[in-house]
Amino acid sequence: MTASLCPRAKKSSLSDRSFRFPALRVYTVGDGSRFSRAMKAFFPTLTVEASDLDTANTVVSVASVFSSANEYCMIRISDSRIEIRARDADGARNAAAILAQLIRKEDGTWTLPYGTVEDWPDAPYRAMMLESSGRSWIPMDQLLFYIRKMALARMNVLQFHFMEDPGCTIRLDCYPDMHGYGEENLKYTKDEIRKMIAYADSFGISVTPFVEVLSHSLAFNHAADIACPGDTDEHMFAVCVGQEKTFEAIERVLAEVAELFPDPVIHIGADEYDMSAVTPKTVHWAECPHCRALSEKMGYTTFRELFLYGISRINRIVNKLGKVSMLWNADLKPGELPDSLDRNMIIHFYRTDNTLGKEKIFGLSPNGYAEDGFAVINSYYPETYMDIADYMNPDRLNGWSYLTTPLVSPENRASVIGSACCAWEKYDHFERTIPPAIFLFADRLWNAFGAPVPYDDAYGRCLTRLLFENGLPEDLNVFTAVGKVLPPLRDDRMLHKPPVSMTDPADLRRIESALTDYCETAADEQHLRLARCYLQVAREAVAYRESIDPHAGPKKERIAFFG
Repeated sequence: MTASLCPRAKKSSLSDRSFRFPALRVYTVGDGSRFSRAMKAFFPTLTVEASDLDTANTVVSVASVFSSANEYCMIRISDSRIEIRARDADGARNAAAILAQLIRKEDGTWTLPYGTVEDWPDAPYRAMMLESSGRSWIPMDQLLFYIRKMALARMNVLQFHFMEDPGCTIRLDCYPDMHGYGEENLKYTKDEIRKMIAYADSFGISVTPFVEVLSHSLAFNHAADIACPGDTDEHMFAVCVGQEKTFEAIERVLAEVAELFPDPVIHIGADEYDMSAVTPKTVHWAECPHCRALSEKMGYTTFRELFLYGISRINRIVNKLGKVSMLWNADLKPGELPDSLDRNMIIHFYRTDNTLGKEKIFGLSPNGYAEDGFAVINSYYPETYMDIADYMNPDRLNGWSYLTTPLVSPENRASVIGSACCAWEKYDHFERTIPPAIFLFADRLWNAFGAPVPYDDAYGRCLTRLLFENGLPEDLNVFTAVGKVLPPLRDDRMLHKPPVSMTDPADLRRIESALTDYCETAADEQHLRLARCYLQVAREAVAYRESIDPHAGPKKERIAFFG
């Protein structure tokens, strides 16, 4: 039995011998409810029931005395029972995610390998940002599929970006005419969103609402009539901060969002309010009588002072709703922020300088924001964005850490709490790149220190097993056909050609055959779609390999996967 895990466990010792069980009879000491809820969500056909200690085959004990590390768990599997110790409810949830990676069903019986796993994460905040807004659309069943993969990868936050410049994809009662996605004006109902939140919660994943209420706000400006007078659609990108009705409109939106999403955080975006150096999209504040009047009253001389005023007003609205604000970093200069700016906001760092606007800003760093008193999430875009070709790739990700790129000094590391992998807009490659990226990125957050990840054949087999959830042969590595453990972030390129050119054609044809068979028996539509994506990759790999050596046959020595 293959016993590799992704994210890799801190300590693991598992054997080929198996513990067999028809059902999980669970006895809990302390709050073990997160374990049982997650196991039921992972395996709807597995009976998970409460039991007394004498008849239980699974004992879950939750107490802070077991470890000083948050989310800690220890799993011991023997020939008679599963014993789990967890420091907290999240540790119990992590234990369920680990078992979900190890569990198999053979001849109608569930099995787990004998042995022990001891584990805890390095980063407390492990997120995936998915955009389904006016710029893109993700069907609800696909969102749930991604959430399931995030749960298997022991991520704990979904940032759900649903309100962008062209529209909002949740039906908001306060502005029902705000455009949704595309010509069809697609929107989710609130009941659909509640079901998504409940599904994520069953895995211990919180869903942070991500709305754009200061910039990236064309549709919001139209719906609420809060643009600066004289602004046009060509330029309209930020709200008018000089009118009180703007903040009344923002409060209506945020109040409705806060009621729908139980998460304690609201991501307000607030990025790129002035992009005049590269595009017509910019604020109209210099020409707006309301913004000029506010600037004169407050003694402001720059756009950035108006921006900070708007942020402060929005943050107070968020706080009044009992929530915490998160916002992008690009327009905030550490070391130069006024004392009057609240520090109870979370800075979502993504860039080291901002050259887009008239007021260029340099010297941005997660370390600087931490020194200024903020909590920080480090999503430095070359490592963590997966929308275009020059961003995240497995080679660069292999050496990345949320505390070292950019560098965070030891005294500030407690304030930099993790990262979010960001999938912006809509790209054809997302169907084949987002699922493995979830696991690769989660592994770098779970294991942020130490040696680089061994992206070898065993790692590729583990990823294959997790993507297709044991539907393919245990020894199969579909990424052999890709050439690396993450397909290229280009819509027109499916594989990394140099490593594929050195691969045995027989291995590629075996992957193609296995995926063809899988497509005939896939249990659900989402796994079928994923298999079709990788089948297309495999076919291209076979064609490419045979085109460079049309007489190629099995080699005497197997070429290793280069990952």
